[in-house]
Amino acid sequence: MKRKSTCPTLILKFSFLFVLLICSYHVAFSQLTPISLEQRIDNSSQIFEGEVISKRSYWDEQKTHIYTVNVVNVYKVFKGVATQKQIEIVTMGGIVGDMMEEVSHSLQLNVGDAGVFTAIDNTAKLNTRSSLTRLKTYAGAQGFIKYDLKTGTAKDSFNTYSSVSKDVYPKITTRTKSSIKTVQKSTLKIN
Repeated sequence: MKRKSTCPTLILKFSFLFVLLICSYHVAFSQLTPISLEQRIDNSSQIFEGEVISKRSYWDEQKTHIYTVNVVNVYKVFKGVATQKQIEIVTMGGIVGDMMEEVSHSLQLNVGDAGVFTAIDNTAKLNTRSSLTRLKTYAGAQGFIKYDLKTGTAKDSFNTYSSVSKDVYPKITTRTKSSIKTVQKSTLKIN
């Protein structure tokens, strides 16, 4: 009587389990950890409403990383002393010439994006000078609450806000215990 070998079946099962383990390890370490709006407000030095009007990417001074400088028209300030009508938000990654750097979970902004930025001082040293204040979002991609101007709603990485004026603004002003300061007239049409 010939005995059937189970070795190939065991190898297949262990191979499958190994691949599953590797995939779950990758997923476990590539997920964003939610940072509450309250924590983002508390840890930001500047919180403002604005709209991205242009963007350009640059190498850092050591030419090791690429960053994108997003010029933002500032309309309202919720926290901080921003008085400039424009501020630069620096995000990780971008394209310079034929070189591209993509950073997972970094904030990706497009011209026309509007919303609230929770920001801190930018520490990246770039190969460009500017007279505008340079900031970065606190908590990366979570540091931007993006408006949907058609519906008047907004969302960030983990939350959806039913109304910009009735949900986003009050949550921020209640936490900062300060009133909204207008820097310039907004071109945004928020329902």
